[in-house]
Amino acid sequence: MSTKLESEVISVVESALELKPGQLGAESKAEEIEKWDSLGQLSILVALDKLFDGKIATITDMAEADSMPRILAILRQHALI
Repeated sequence: MSTKLESEVISVVESALELKPGQLGAESKAEEIEKWDSLGQLSILVALDKLFDGKIATITDMAEADSMPRILAILRQHALI
């Protein structure tokens, strides 16, 4: 079960990728989403950095995060969710 903040992260990533609500889930991977390419990855990073008040820019692992499980794990690891 995801927390409210995890759901918000998923929603922000959906928006960054210009997806309709519900198109992305907690188990989604970049390889499954056409718009999750290198430009999409940058859009995700910018959107998450805005959500977390600039804290994402300092997390180097986030640039390589190519799935929602990995993004959520990194955010947990850094106590952001």
